[in-house]
Amino acid sequence: MYSNETFSVFSEIGHLKQVMLHRPGGELDRLTNENKHELLFDELIWLDLAQREHDSFASILRSVGTEVLYFRDTLAAVLENKEVRVQFVKDTLALEALDRRLSECMTEYFMSLPAQELATHFIEGYSRDEAKEICKASLSLVFKVSNGSDFLIHPMPNLYFQRDPAITIGNGIVLGQMTYEARRREPLYWRYITTHHPRFKGMKILFGKAPDEVWPQRIEGGDVLVLNERAIAVGVSQRTAPTTIQRLGRELSKNTQIKRILAFEIPNARYSMHLDTVFTMPDKDKFSIFPPLKDSLKVWQMDYNDDGTLRRITEQENWRQAMADTLGVERVHVIEMKGKDDAETFREQWTDGCNALTVAPGKVVTYNRNTLSNRLLRDNGIEVLELDGSELGKGRGGPRCMSMPLNRAPVE
Repeated sequence: MYSNETFSVFSEIGHLKQVMLHRPGGELDRLTNENKHELLFDELIWLDLAQREHDSFASILRSVGTEVLYFRDTLAAVLENKEVRVQFVKDTLALEALDRRLSECMTEYFMSLPAQELATHFIEGYSRDEAKEICKASLSLVFKVSNGSDFLIHPMPNLYFQRDPAITIGNGIVLGQMTYEARRREPLYWRYITTHHPRFKGMKILFGKAPDEVWPQRIEGGDVLVLNERAIAVGVSQRTAPTTIQRLGRELSKNTQIKRILAFEIPNARYSMHLDTVFTMPDKDKFSIFPPLKDSLKVWQMDYNDDGTLRRITEQENWRQAMADTLGVERVHVIEMKGKDDAETFREQWTDGCNALTVAPGKVVTYNRNTLSNRLLRDNGIEVLELDGSELGKGRGGPRCMSMPLNRAPVE
């Protein structure tokens, strides 16, 4: 059962009341040594252990009073509606660029399936060999060639990183526009959930629905930190483009109370693919940071009028003071995740030492393997709830990456 509360996220740290997760499934078993890099993975993942770790993650969240929603079940509920299902299948197959005969055959088959099974297929993928059991399609070149993809519907192994394809800001949602083709379908699924699930009725799509707001615009949720009701921080990164940030600012300023964006320019590299891999907010006036970033970091303050007009862009040489002014605190305390040497520092950053999920002011969920980072957080007054995530972490994402907050309590 879903609660009737309005979705609301006006901070990074308010008590996490509701969250969307995706429990990893058979899509991870589609990873091979040959396709893992195309699907954005460095390693293969043992599904059974990953699922047990993910179940523990959900249990930790429930223990602090968080309602957990699951993506697969939510999508399946949407696909119970046959009219919605027809358009969903059409839109998905269009992104897979199948020929007409193959699309028609697959559509007929998909329309006959129970909604939960259909949602599973569209997440876990459908191989060419599996499709041959359903469609003969003798006039389909897709079936003839040997150098094409193994999949008619590609698996979505990155889906357990729910932070990226959708972002709750205020009482609305921003649909991510994904950089890599392997994740391009994820925001489409989120658009169907937001538009058609009764629980999301009235939730406005703030960005990512209009024809000029989709790819090649690029923005992913790991780059977005909601600071308060009037400001967000966004990483200019490997996955989020500056032009998209500026356009997002225009839409937010017209439709929400958000009038300021602090754009954090971070290295365009896999180790810092998103802002939350190197910089997160565990408490009202505290931030954790990957130490090499603090001296090279550039922060640009963008202030908007109510009509969406950008008033100014100013480089903030003293970015700490800019954050303090934006948050309305005297100063911000920066926790440097620094080890005894560079090797320890870089190792824990690679295993998501900075990627903590804040579930209440001064309380975070982290991976237990990051002993240095967890000690530093505790030394700075942060309560740390540890998760065994040795298998989940192989996907290069931590607890924050795996969670999409839907509702946070106001910060007192």
